[in-house]
This record gives sequence, C-alpha cells and structure tokens, in this order.
Amino acid sequence: MLVLPLVLNFVRAEVRVVGSDLLGPKFSEAVNAYSKRNDLGLRLALDGSRVGIERVTSGRADLGLVVFGPGEKPPGEPFVVLPVAYHTAVVVVPSSVPVTQITFGQLNAIYGDDAQSGVRRWNDLGVAGEWAHRNILPNIPGAGGGITYDLFRYSVLRAPALKPTVGVQAGLVETLTRIRGDEGGMAILPSLPAGEARLKTLLVARGPQDVAFGPTPENIHLGDYPIRLPVYAVFRKEDASRLQTTLRYLLSEDAVPVWEGIHLVPLPVQARNQQIFDLEVL
Repeated sequence: MLVLPLVLNFVRAEVRVVGSDLLGPKFSEAVNAYSKRNDLGLRLALDGSRVGIERVTSGRADLGLVVFGPGEKPPGEPFVVLPVAYHTAVVVVPSSVPVTQITFGQLNAIYGDDAQSGVRRWNDLGVAGEWAHRNILPNIPGAGGGITYDLFRYSVLRAPALKPTVGVQAGLVETLTRIRGDEGGMAILPSLPAGEARLKTLLVARGPQDVAFGPTPENIHLGDYPIRLPVYAVFRKEDASRLQTTLRYLLSEDAVPVWEGIHLVPLPVQARNQQIFDLEVL
C-alpha cells in the first residue's frame, strides 16, 4: 500500500488594520516592515477614520487606528478604545522674543478673521524692549502640513477663517523656512523639530485666568496642553490577546520614532507601560 506523506499547511492569521489616512505612507511603511520582520501578517488599509470604525464595528477589520471628530462618540462594549498617540499643534516663535506663553484669545486676535481687535505688534502681548514695536508675522502650513491647519483653526479660533495677513505655506518645510528668516515671525506647526536653537515653543492657555502648559508628552496626554487630537486603537475585547503583539509594538519604545517621524506625540513612557500592563489583563 502506498502511503502518502501527510502535509500540514499552517495558514497565518491575517490581522486587518484600518484607520486614519492622516497617518500616511511613512507610518504604513514602518508598520509593514515590523510585520514582515516578525511574521505578523498585518494588512493595512488607512482609508480614513470613519471608514475604519465602520469596518471594525462590523467585523470586517480587527484593529482601527482612528481619530474622532467633535460630537463623534467612541464605540462602547464590547470594544476597547485606547489612546496610542496624539496630533497636536504648537506655537513657535524666535527664541530671542521675550515672551513665554499665549492664550487662545490672543491667538484668535493674531490669526482669526473674526477678531474685533487685532494683535499686530509684540507690545500687544506685553513685550517691551527692542521687540516691542516689531510686527507679529503669523504663518501656518496648509494641507501639506497634515492636520495642523484644521486642528488649529477648529480647536483654537472662534471661527475657522484666517486673516488675509496670515501666511499659509504649502507644507511644514516651507513654514519652517519662512519663520527662520522672519524677524518677528510666529508659526503654528505640528511639532518643533529637534535642534532648532533659534526657535522655541510657547506655553498655551485656554483663557487669561488659566494655567499655561507646554506641549510635553505628559501635558498632552493628561489634556493640560489644550491643543490635541488623540489617535485611538479600537478593537474588540475578545481580540486583545490575538492583537497584543501589534498593540505592544504601537506602545513600545521602538515605535516612538515612528510616531515622531509623522509629527505625532507618543504617550509618555509611564502611560505606555500602564497601557501594556492593562492589555495583559483584559
């Protein structure tokens, strides 16, 4: 009798990851490379947060990396919703300007087209000395700067229209070039690149009576820094064990340069460690 060898075919379980198109191709490349190195079988489709949430909740995807707009509620049980990183916008000025903080109202007076009275010179912000009578030259990257343009306009300004005097550049590189060369420039950026000794970020407060906070990972995660938009991981609780390797990577030190490379702020290390611990006991 001819005995044929038994061949076992092991099919790797595919993990379908969907979500925000704002994460972009650099993020996809990094996650795909991690998946390949670790044989995880991740398949990414970053077509937008709304599409992603619908696919996760309908069972057509395993993990969503999404943002929620104003009025949008995250799904409840049986889904788990965890922050993994943050979009933010920072206020950047020359390091030599003797100002350390700014309020939403002052930013609206500088950038907002509906402002009844404008802040035009640095002395309008209480600055004395050689900077006092210099004009504030406001800038912001447009669509090429990712979500910064809309996050700032809809989070900070009373109405989203900008003053005609605001310089809107094609992208982040152009805005950085502009403010490096402007005496008295101000810019709204997704982050301040490391090594920019001639530039600094301002502390930001919602109102004149509120405490101003800087854009540190701790302040952003706690919600003290007021300009932020979380990126959430959304998945079914029953899938936590199967997704743990992927989720641990997104919260790991290895993923920090991936998030920072697309101008997002990762969770502070203590919060990441707590999230990883919580995942193990789900």
